[in-house]
This record gives sequence, C-alpha cells and structure tokens, in this order.
Amino acid sequence: MNLFRFVFNPVFLKELQQRMRSWQTQAAIVAVAVASCTLVLLRWPTDQRVDLVSQAASLIFRPLVFTLAMSVMMLVPAFPATSLVSERSRGTLALLLNSPCTPLQIYLAKLLSNMTIALLIVSTSLPAIGACFAMGGISIRDHIVPLVLVLLAMCAQYSAIGLWISARASSTEVSLRWTYAMVVVMAILSVGPLVFTGQLANWKAQVALALSTISPVSSLLNITGSEAAASTIGLSTSWPQYLYVSLGIAAFFGLLTVWQIHPIRLERSRPAGKVLKNYRGNLLRRLLFLVDPDKQKASIPRWMNPILVKEFRTRKFGRLHWLARIVAFCMIASLALTILAATGTVSWGVGQIAVALVLMQLSLLLLIGPSLGANLIAAEVESGGWTLLRASPISPLRIMSGKLISVLLTMLLVLFATLPGYVVMSYIQPELSGQVYNVVLSLLIAVGLIVSVSACVSSFTRSTAIATLTSYAILLVLFAGTLLIWLARDKPFGPDLVERVLWLNPVAVALGEMETPGFEQYQLAPMGWYVAGLISLFCLVLLAFRIRRLTKPD
Repeated sequence: MNLFRFVFNPVFLKELQQRMRSWQTQAAIVAVAVASCTLVLLRWPTDQRVDLVSQAASLIFRPLVFTLAMSVMMLVPAFPATSLVSERSRGTLALLLNSPCTPLQIYLAKLLSNMTIALLIVSTSLPAIGACFAMGGISIRDHIVPLVLVLLAMCAQYSAIGLWISARASSTEVSLRWTYAMVVVMAILSVGPLVFTGQLANWKAQVALALSTISPVSSLLNITGSEAAASTIGLSTSWPQYLYVSLGIAAFFGLLTVWQIHPIRLERSRPAGKVLKNYRGNLLRRLLFLVDPDKQKASIPRWMNPILVKEFRTRKFGRLHWLARIVAFCMIASLALTILAATGTVSWGVGQIAVALVLMQLSLLLLIGPSLGANLIAAEVESGGWTLLRASPISPLRIMSGKLISVLLTMLLVLFATLPGYVVMSYIQPELSGQVYNVVLSLLIAVGLIVSVSACVSSFTRSTAIATLTSYAILLVLFAGTLLIWLARDKPFGPDLVERVLWLNPVAVALGEMETPGFEQYQLAPMGWYVAGLISLFCLVLLAFRIRRLTKPD
C-alpha cells in the first residue's frame, strides 16, 4: 500500500485528470482508432473464406504497425516535452518542489501519467489488430505481443527523453523542438551509419550496428515479417534487444531528470549584462546618444523590410555565425555522401546515394522549418510583440513578406548547401543531370509547402507550443502519412489512389524522378508540383487574411 501511494500520488492524479480533460488527448484517441480501423476495413473480405486471405492479413498488418509507430512518435513526446517547463513558466513548479512529494515521486507521476495516456491511445488499435488476427496469418505470440511491448518501450523511451529536455529547456517551443529532434535522430537517423557501412567486418560496422539498436525500425520489420528488407542494410536487432536498450535509455534519462529536479539546478539566472570599463568610450556614447540615438546601431536602409531585419536580429539561429554553421554542416554531409558513391565504400550506385541525400534534406527541412515557421505569428502574439507591430505604420503585406522571407532564406541556405553533392554526382554520372534538376525543383516546392503550412498554423494559434506541435503533426501526415499509403500499395490501395495521394508529397515526386524502387511506376511529375503549389497558395491566402484581421484594432 505504501508503494502504491508512493507511485500513484496526488501529482499523478492531477496530471492524469488534466490530460484526460484535454481535447488534444481525445482527438488523438479518435484519430488513432479511425486510422487503424480504416486500414483493416479496406481489406476486410466480403465472403466467408477468411482462411484464404491470411496473406492479405499479413500485408495489411505491416502498414498498421508502422501507422501505430508513427502515431507514437508524433503524439507521445508532446506532453512530457512541455510538462516541467510549463510548470516553471506558470510558477507552479516551486509549489511542487515544496510539497511533501519527492523529486522521484514527481518524475514517476509525470512519466506514468503519460504512459497511461499512451497505453490508452495504443489500446484503441486493438480491435484492428484483433481483426487482422481473425483473418489469419498473424499470431498472438509472434506478432501481437511483441508489437505491444515495442510500442510501450517506445513510449517509455520518448517520454523519458521529453521530461529530461523539459527540465533543462527555457521555453516550451525550445523543448518541443529539441524533443522531436531527438526522437527523429534516435528512431530514424540512428540507422544511417549502418546503411553507409553495410555488413563490413570492421569496428566502424560494429559501432553502426550498436547505434541501430536504439531505433525500433529493425524490430518492427522483424515483427511484420520483413526480414529481407532489414537484411539488405544489415539490420539484425530483434525486438527483445530493442526492449532492453530502450528501457536502459529510459532509465538513464530518468536518473538525469530526477537529479535535475532540484530548486538550485532548476534555477535560471538572468544575464548580468555587459560591464563597460572604457570610460572614454562611455562618454563618447553618451554624447552621440544626445545628438543622434541611431548612431549606436547600424541603420536599416529604406529599401529593406524592417520586419526581415528584426527577425534575423532577434531569432536565436538567425545570426550569421549560426547560419554559417548550418550551411557548413549541410555541405559536409552532402559531400560525404558523394565521396561514398565515388570511392565505392558501399555497394550502392550514384542514384541510391542521391536518394539518401534527398531523405537527409527532408529530415533537416522538417526539423528546422516548422520550428521557425510556427514562431512567426504565435510567438509575437504570446509575447505581446504583436501589439507593437499592429501600432506601427508597417502594412500587413510588409509584415507578412518580411516574416516569410526570413524563414525562406534560412531554409534555402540549408537546401542550397547540399547542392555541391548533386553537382559532383552529375559529374560522376552525367545522365543524372535532368533528374537532379527535377529533384532540386521538388525540394524547392517542399520548402515552400513547409513554410506556408507552418506560418498559416502560427496565425491561427496564440501559443507557440501548440503552433509548433500542430505544424509538425500536419507536415508529418503530408510527408510520412502518404508514404504509409504507398507502403500498402496494391494491397489494399490501388495504383490510382496511391498515385493521387503521393501528389501531396513533393519528396515522393523527387524519389519518383530518381527512379527509386517502388516509385518509378507512378507518374508524379508535374502534377505533384501543381498540387503542392496550390496547397501552398491556399495557406498563403489564409495567412494574409489572418494577418489583416490581426492588424485591425480590437
């Protein structure tokens, strides 16, 4: 009884009630239930010969598994990433620390409440999983139980990471950005080194294999019976190994978070400012300030948009040194992939390396774009800066253009930094020049889609955290959700439906132009470019309408 009271304390009940009353939780439960049941209903047999469709059940089980995994990646990290940092911003964290609950009890309460909601979300897919079991082809011991354990391990791992980042972050949007970046790195990008090293017998391959154990991709492929796809890139992690590794990672981050939950360690000191010891310089500054206050800073030319300058000067990653670091990282990564193709370290061709380069660019754009675009309007409204913008003589069109251009320039720098890799590939294999041009065009359209969608979402919300989370959810549905439909191509989705769904994804158009296996049979260009352009234009029209409404007096 004492252990029960220790774990399920009042903090746990408060967190659980708060989550259950939230409309976001109810929407997540309904969305997962509808998506999982729809996948099964599309393939449910119309006659009584259920035993003859066991192969179809195993095929529909694969997209169902990856749909649940993507749902866990999208929905589970959101609440723990904002839990502790929102308590600090509201001033209730000090009350928790001065309550009879210990830091371990506070951590367990927040972790278990999120795990309970995650278990409830996953349980909504049990009818769909049961339908697959009734159709035949899967078993409880080899498929259903391992799948549930892997999903729960993912929930524990991502919840622990979110709480650790939330304890160290300074704001909710920063915590969300770093949490989802960590989730993408651990779930997807951790497989990248193994893809490059292959199955070579050296220490590099061993390190790459060890890194791949923190990703659930191999265990999910083994559960769905896709060992051939896993063996092509050297994935050999079984689901029990992933359970041990993920629970170990969750315990490690849990210990770090419990150690961090302390009044002294959670204290954020304010910057002391600069101490000027040059008295002559201080006297000169005072004299210049009396004559012309603008002499203390670089003036903004009349032809330049002041909102654009303001965004670059106030944004954390907008200063020149951060932009130079991002560009240098992208250039090194793209050239490294090209060197792999040229030296023959792996048994891929130049086309496959180009596909890896496209996926790397997509990961960077999805990590950077929504976090920048979601802050454009919501951050101004939340901080009170929008009142100053509304009182200024700057027109709504100038405000919108300045904010959009500030994000577009940063995204284009990230995209153009990888162009040297494409240039080298075109030099190695000249027949790829036309395909490379279409790929770059598709990625440019993807940049416009990401910026327009995230900026439009930002104009309809008053919280930066909600805007960031909503932008990530919508863009993941557009870019990753459409690939789930492609994964279930032919069974149950026909080629016409898959082709029309892939029109929503500019990256799928880029993969189709590179003749990636599985995409070469669809005619995605140029219709995919037109559809993405229309979506971007629709979002920009909504954004202009919202900015015009927000700039009017109350």
